Amino acid sequence: MANLKLGIDLHNRASVFMPEQGYDYGINRLVDLAVLCEDLGFYSASVGDSLLSKPRYRSIPTMTAMATKTSEIRITSHILMPHLYNNPILLAQELATLDELSNGRVTLGCGIGAGKSDLVALEHDLCGVPRKRRGKAFDEMLTVLKRLWTEEEVTHHGEFWNFDDVKIGFQPRQDPHPPLWVAAGTYLSSAGTGNFGTTEHESDQVGFKLAPAPKDRVARLADGWLTNHCTPEELKESLKEIRQIAVDKYGRSPDSLKCIYCTGVYVSSDLEAAHEDVQWFQDNYHAMKIPKDTIERWNIFGNPDECIEQMMPFADAGVDVFNICVRGRDPFQRTKDIAKYILPAFS
Repeated sequence: MANLKLGIDLHNRASVFMPEQGYDYGINRLVDLAVLCEDLGFYSASVGDSLLSKPRYRSIPTMTAMATKTSEIRITSHILMPHLYNNPILLAQELATLDELSNGRVTLGCGIGAGKSDLVALEHDLCGVPRKRRGKAFDEMLTVLKRLWTEEEVTHHGEFWNFDDVKIGFQPRQDPHPPLWVAAGTYLSSAGTGNFGTTEHESDQVGFKLAPAPKDRVARLADGWLTNHCTPEELKESLKEIRQIAVDKYGRSPDSLKCIYCTGVYVSSDLEAAHEDVQWFQDNYHAMKIPKDTIERWNIFGNPDECIEQMMPFADAGVDVFNICVRGRDPFQRTKDIAKYILPAFS
């Protein structure tokens, strides 16, 4: 069988809306699920980041709680929006502290963020980063974080942050720093453009798109490319392009870039019930009705053999870590099913 590391996304957003609807999945239960993921043998457990577009319990404190209750599993953000943290010095120290507390088990999945346009714009304005400049702010923040973690003293004068002769006082446990996975890729739904098919924009194009700027960002800054919503063929082609840019433009080894793919996996022979459970979850998660074609793009459904058959091409396309989003009213049972029926096929 294919050698593919499997992670579980725990959804700190779900920990907000599920208890409101009577389901036992608050923030402390999320930490319990992280412990279970370690016991079951998963590679990583992750939580996300958002302010107003999809509000959730804060990612760094949640990751800290996960780290202190576990000892082996990787603790991952999916995804952190570092450019909204205002001060790179404070963020560098917080993340280095988390890496030390976890004994070097932190991986930072980062991205510019997504959601309803008006709320995304508002959260960026509140944090002092105009939405239209968020890509530049993201690039600058990651560049500064790397310098603060690897250089004894840093002077930086950029578009968003300026300081002289700064020593943060300590470094992360991992050398040179926690791995940085950078998110890039957009699925254009039949319901419109956007990461989850809103009707905010109209487009005749449907499918997975990866623009030149995000490709370059990954090739330049990342230790891994973090993506979703694409087919194995789309992923393989884009991964080849990103690695070629890394080699040709930045003199990097193609092997220096890992590939991480995120999607839902729902193991069940009752497809109608599985689709209903995921539809409920996605609609509540995004606080809007999610189109059927987007649900299909975002999730793998079927009995164990069918799920494995759909996952295998991603391993063949170059995926190193398959980050599984557990979606449904009972995340513990969903995770146990994946561990029982899917995990052995990729060990």
